[in-house]
Amino acid sequence: MASAKIVYYQSKNLSGGYHPVLLRIIIDRKPVYYNIGGPFMKCLPNEWNFDKSQFSKEFENHKKGNRNLMNVLADATSLLCDLQDENPNFQHSDFIELFQKKKQKLFLFKYFDDVIARLKDSGKIGNSQVYQTSRNAFSKFIGGEIEMKDINHKTLSLFVESCEKNKLKPNSINNYLRTLRAIYNRAMDEEGLEYYPFKEFNWTNLKNQTEKRAISKDEMIRMMNFKCSPKSSLYQSRQFFAFMYLTFGLNFSDLAKIEKENIVKIEGTNVLTYNRSKGGRLYQIPLSANALKIIDFFNKTNKGSKYIFPILNEDIQKTPKQIKTRTQTVLKTLNTDLRTIAGKLKINKHITSYVSRHSFASVLAKSGTSLWTIGEMLGHSNLETTQIYLKELDYSDKIKASENLIN
Repeated sequence: MASAKIVYYQSKNLSGGYHPVLLRIIIDRKPVYYNIGGPFMKCLPNEWNFDKSQFSKEFENHKKGNRNLMNVLADATSLLCDLQDENPNFQHSDFIELFQKKKQKLFLFKYFDDVIARLKDSGKIGNSQVYQTSRNAFSKFIGGEIEMKDINHKTLSLFVESCEKNKLKPNSINNYLRTLRAIYNRAMDEEGLEYYPFKEFNWTNLKNQTEKRAISKDEMIRMMNFKCSPKSSLYQSRQFFAFMYLTFGLNFSDLAKIEKENIVKIEGTNVLTYNRSKGGRLYQIPLSANALKIIDFFNKTNKGSKYIFPILNEDIQKTPKQIKTRTQTVLKTLNTDLRTIAGKLKINKHITSYVSRHSFASVLAKSGTSLWTIGEMLGHSNLETTQIYLKELDYSDKIKASENLIN
């Protein structure tokens, strides 16, 4: 007699109050438990339906998770039936051999889901969203689960053609392919996958030219000095934008997380010290008098919070997902306000928070600051990245340069 069942194994405790979800195989009354989803097939007790032996509605993506469980159970049951037909006296060792071979198959969307879950567990919500978007795009195109070894050049080419037919922007298609390539690279490192469909597959023609993001020094100063009520949303957004510009193009997600303890004195200078969300690199930015004035303003208006800027509330936004969602909500308001300010100042350019970073680099370049110094201030690991920021000079620079041809 043999049986297969998905069980919530409460005898094993994981960190955070979690317990693993395992496959239980009973042969001759002897149970053996199998890990079915790596170390990440786990949930809290309230996320498990004990009557149905599946994830409850409280589990994030419970439908997708339950489909995975059903597939595992169906595979195991099928293997037991095959073994029973071939040899009624089969043992666990016979099942293990076949089950391990079955597990060695890497399925694209299951692996996508595992990576996404790991990113969420580690608090990398932004990255998980990028992977989820790409997964959805490929799933919609392919229509169902597929082994990773079955994706080839033709599949990739047909995907690109389908995206172009649906009028997706080249940059979007490029991002989908880059994410899929990252999935394959990860599978090669972690799972020993030897198959790689991107060898000699080139899609560089898909990356279109991005619009120039920097504004001039004069335009930036006008944005920073825009007159409005200190109690208005425009004033707050103006201050956010100015502070990001004055602190070497600070990223908005990092701005949101700056705490009062991140401002320290080093050799008599007030310094902003923080680890960037993207990459974790340590930044130490000396604060100018104008930057300190902005901090002083928010220290007075945002009393009682550990954060300097009134974006996050430590009593409400506690998890990485909550922090990410709140940051994105405020960022949308910021970008709307910046476009309103630009419109009132008749600055006919698409202004977003990221313009502060590009403008910071552009203004320094025009002042004669070396490329190496700008790259160091931006936190770039190589000068090529810095050159991307500065490759689009405005027409005044090009006109001045062309005058040197005859003068």
